[in-house]
Amino acid sequence: MSTNSQDQEIDLGQIRIGIKKFFNGIINSIFDVIFFVKKKIIVIGTLFLIGIVLGFFIDKNPVYTQDITVIPNFGSNEYLYKKVDFLNSRIIEKDEQFFKSIGINNSDEIGKIQIKAINGIFGFVNMRDNEQNFELIKLMAEDGNIDEIIKSDITSKNYYLHNITFQTAEKINQNEVIDPLLKYLQDNSFYKTQQKIYQENTNDKIKFNDSLIKQIDGLIVKLSDNNSGSNVSISENKGISELINKKNELVIESQYLKIHKHEYEDIIKTQNVSLNNVSTKGLNNKMKLILPVLFVFLYLGFYKFSSLYKKQLARINS
Repeated sequence: MSTNSQDQEIDLGQIRIGIKKFFNGIINSIFDVIFFVKKKIIVIGTLFLIGIVLGFFIDKNPVYTQDITVIPNFGSNEYLYKKVDFLNSRIIEKDEQFFKSIGINNSDEIGKIQIKAINGIFGFVNMRDNEQNFELIKLMAEDGNIDEIIKSDITSKNYYLHNITFQTAEKINQNEVIDPLLKYLQDNSFYKTQQKIYQENTNDKIKFNDSLIKQIDGLIVKLSDNNSGSNVSISENKGISELINKKNELVIESQYLKIHKHEYEDIIKTQNVSLNNVSTKGLNNKMKLILPVLFVFLYLGFYKFSSLYKKQLARINS
């Protein structure tokens, strides 16, 4: 028993010594850095100032982000994505002639064009003209993770809204870049035909609904006049209620169609354009903060390497 107690005391004593050495090592390292910075304060301060000045100079020439929110109509979602892919291929090839042919003269200032769906799963499953979407999502969710399905290209490409973004080295004017780009996206004979059909169908449906609403109004007036001053039966009461409900459905449908009638003015309808936003992604507009730290870090790394190199050289020579 006594031997075990002595062994435990020795082990605890060694642990205390180990902990003390560990914390002493941390404290020594901290003060080594403080004393080193104090010794090299002029060099470190100079590098820090150079980094700030150079960072401000670089940040004076920011990168600008151009953002276009669009609605692809008439089932043109896949077409839109392929068009953007083609535009990117022309940017990679530096095909200035192609861009001039569609009305863009400064294509060398345009960076990669990106398109991303704006997450609209609730709108996707509740679309009046595509009611099978909800059943499709339910079916897909049975075989996989719902989050992955919502974010997948197959699903997201069919969302209502999509963002087209690209970066430019200089500020741009909408009529010089955005308008020619959007005009190019509209240039498709198949979807132009689809557009005419959709517009005609929408107008016909609105006219039909308006006519039906007038007929329902007339029926309601007749039923009300016939039953004025007399007892109204339950069946007649129910008939008026059903007519009112039907009229309400037709009014809601017509309102929905009128909204889409406005959207059907273009194959790719522009909802919003936001120009010349200073990009803060990645290292953009952050060099005045990054360069001072980077210069000091590189100096410290070089100094440490130089010290180790001298020690190893002295070891070899000895």
